[in-house]
Amino acid sequence: MRVSTAAMQQNLLNQMRSVQSQLTDATNQSSSGMKADSYSGVSDNSYVISTLSAEISESSAYADLAEQIQSRVEMYYSTLNDMVDLMSDMLADISGALSTGSPDVAGINESATAALSTMESLLNTQYEDRYLFAGSATNTAPVSVDVADYPAMTTPSAADTSYYSGNSDIASAKVADGTTIEYGLTADQEPFEQALRALNLTAYASADPIDEAALTEAMTLIEGAVEGIADLQTQVSLTQDELEAIVDMHTDFQLTAEGIVTDLSEVDLAEAMVNLETLSVQLEASYSVAGQIVDMSLFEYLR
Repeated sequence: MRVSTAAMQQNLLNQMRSVQSQLTDATNQSSSGMKADSYSGVSDNSYVISTLSAEISESSAYADLAEQIQSRVEMYYSTLNDMVDLMSDMLADISGALSTGSPDVAGINESATAALSTMESLLNTQYEDRYLFAGSATNTAPVSVDVADYPAMTTPSAADTSYYSGNSDIASAKVADGTTIEYGLTADQEPFEQALRALNLTAYASADPIDEAALTEAMTLIEGAVEGIADLQTQVSLTQDELEAIVDMHTDFQLTAEGIVTDLSEVDLAEAMVNLETLSVQLEASYSVAGQIVDMSLFEYLR
């Protein structure tokens, strides 16, 4: 049986192309240390690599979000700390005035008015262009202590959140599969309401005669507010710890998964060099045979 020269040439051409392609891959592996630029060169492990790569990307996104939430939670903690300092100073002023029988209630009125404005500013704290204490209504300042929105109070007082224009939604974020963390605070929570009511009572307390009942109630409210805000600080601190643990968990997972992907993708350099040498010899042999076929083809033509 006689095989045509054309068929032999085509078969050899296909063989040469295959060897050339393998030689290119072997050269890349030898120089880069990786089996392939895509999963095609690691077909046996491609599913594992593909799955882990997707999980690494997802974990990285979760970690980024958790770190972003961490920064917001830190701002909450700092703001709460400022509130505790403000109310503690106010408590000391009122306590001192009542214990000494100081007639300078007007001075206390002024201090309370200033503190009321400061408390308003703290509850309207913005971070990343979001009002932190507004629930999900983050585009609008949630607190106004203008007399039109928050009228003057007298003792005995009752809880009043007319100053608040936000909502009751608590900010939360999904930071891992199956893990959602609530981290938000709203300005209508009891400790904040107590603080504002105490400052309202003090700001508008009568100076002549001295309204000791209003100042006494204000002191009680401030004590409750400071204790409540301290409890919120503890809650926020625990959230910070939880977020830090979650970021660490994601970091550990990514390092482990990336190591596995690398192990599955890296090539044995010694093996790659042997393959490179073998394929080079094969390609040279193909060129030699190709030359012989060309000569034979010419001979048959001339014959």
